[in-house]
Amino acid sequence: MKTQVLFLVLQLVQYAPQVSGSNATMGDYLDTSEGEGWSGGFCLATMAEAGWLRSSAINPVMALILANDVHSGVLPLVVASNSGGSMFAVRYFTLRYYPLATKWSYPCYLLADPFKEICYFHSEFGDIPYSCYFEFFNVVLTAGYMVYAPQISAYGGPMGVLAVYISVYFPYIADLPIAPKNKIWPAYCQKYILFNTRYSLPSNWLVAHTISSPIEASGGRDSFNYGYDSYLSRAAAAYDVKGEMWSVHMSNASLSITCAASANTQSGFLMFPFSLAGKSWDGITMSNALAPAMKLFSMVLSYVMIRRLMAAHSVMSDTLSYMCKNGCPIMDGSFTDNAPLTPIVASSAATTPTIRPTYILSIGAASTMVTVKYLMGAGPVGFWSLSGINACPFTVGGICTILSKIRELVVAGLPTFMEQDYFEIGNTFQIYMPEAQLITPFCGDPLTYDLFAGTCAAEGACDMMATVIPSTINNVPFTPEVYSIVFVMAYLQTTPVASRFVSSYLPQSMWSLEYYEHMDSWFPNFDALAPAKGGVAFTALAGNSFMDFMTYLNIRLNSYLVSTKLSAGLLAKGTPPKCSFSEYKLVEMMTDSQPAFLSHQAMAR
Repeated sequence: MKTQVLFLVLQLVQYAPQVSGSNATMGDYLDTSEGEGWSGGFCLATMAEAGWLRSSAINPVMALILANDVHSGVLPLVVASNSGGSMFAVRYFTLRYYPLATKWSYPCYLLADPFKEICYFHSEFGDIPYSCYFEFFNVVLTAGYMVYAPQISAYGGPMGVLAVYISVYFPYIADLPIAPKNKIWPAYCQKYILFNTRYSLPSNWLVAHTISSPIEASGGRDSFNYGYDSYLSRAAAAYDVKGEMWSVHMSNASLSITCAASANTQSGFLMFPFSLAGKSWDGITMSNALAPAMKLFSMVLSYVMIRRLMAAHSVMSDTLSYMCKNGCPIMDGSFTDNAPLTPIVASSAATTPTIRPTYILSIGAASTMVTVKYLMGAGPVGFWSLSGINACPFTVGGICTILSKIRELVVAGLPTFMEQDYFEIGNTFQIYMPEAQLITPFCGDPLTYDLFAGTCAAEGACDMMATVIPSTINNVPFTPEVYSIVFVMAYLQTTPVASRFVSSYLPQSMWSLEYYEHMDSWFPNFDALAPAKGGVAFTALAGNSFMDFMTYLNIRLNSYLVSTKLSAGLLAKGTPPKCSFSEYKLVEMMTDSQPAFLSHQAMAR
């Protein structure tokens, strides 16, 4: 059956059965090892990932293209999840092998009228993403906060550790069929994390988080700076894999607290004002004569307050991580890398080069390129934009996108001195960490990012060839060979593909509702907290339309996804693509100088 499906895939993309000059079949190149990142973004990320992976349940071709064929053991070598992605992962990993007819709901857009309209307005989501159904989510969370209100008040307050734990455990984990003995992290991983049968290695789950570790980040120089310069992207691993050897990662942590740390945005928000003091103060900021004294005072205040917040359990702390014996604040992975690409690359680089994932796919709630630019060392950390997640506070869909465009036009028209003041404010509060750069364009082509962003804006998914930069700050080991990857990302912005889906498949009755009356201008970029879509969670209409689009998108782009996997397979086999930038430089060298140009003009007949 697998061979027949692969043959169908090859027919779809019209590739020859064998690569020229090689004995390897095209199937060998397509069946390359890969990593997947399930990014964060509250229920927005959970629903995006549910819709994307659901296609593998309704289409056997997509199960192989997405490396999600559970029964055949065709699985990613690495899956890293963050925040909402971790909430989806724990439900998906637990339920995927159970013989349940209701794990997924059937896509409404594949039904005929009038069944389609009823489905969109009234159908639930299936057991895996059900935790984000707004009635269930809101009632369960409210009940949890009411029952444990005295304990929450005594243990960190409404944004403290217990409140975080409750917001994760009751909506997402409590109703799962997990035996008590399997709720310890190593036991859960041994039972529910499956193996990739081709490589005889576990399909490793990395639960991403951010840890503020002053000693590790500074290389042992200081232990008091809990600011942004000490924020590191790390992950709790199901298995420790090195080369082709693996072992269960031993830990006394529970499954619930591991997932709670990954979704702990509350601690990050509480640390915001105190973490600013520890950021690097550049020449503009330090030009004031009182700056050294202000910096000293801010650093002392920051250290005292963060230690106090940890002692009061208002900020979650970790004493098990490397160089964190006295406790390090631990929070949502989106405060460093929401893709989450860093843990995937760090884990993959430690494996044998012949099986190292060269194809990395990121799925989630990203609606801007802020995380990608940061990982390329070309932009700030996305703290102020929630790592590219649309968290617009207005009730009208898409209004924040319009306001952002207006802001850009207004700033461009400001007088020079006012424009300078505007950018100096941004310079003061933006966080730049070039030392945390993870990837660079393959063969140094500066056009790589532009093409990547342009493709995403047109198709809703994009790819780029990149070279990994090893570093201790990202925990990426140095390797004798250069590690290059094909990075593919799903993108939640209005595209021609999304507009066609809205006009072709969504019921016309949606347009009469206030929130959806202009949905062709913003769908599928839902506001993560919009009351009209269910708040943090999703109403039946919002959730079904969003999941349907994600299912439609990856089936519609099947040929594109196969072509990117083929590029990654060729890269893994030692056949890198041609370097367009080198060709450009070579052709540029043939350009005439001005004297030569004038001479040629004068000699022209």
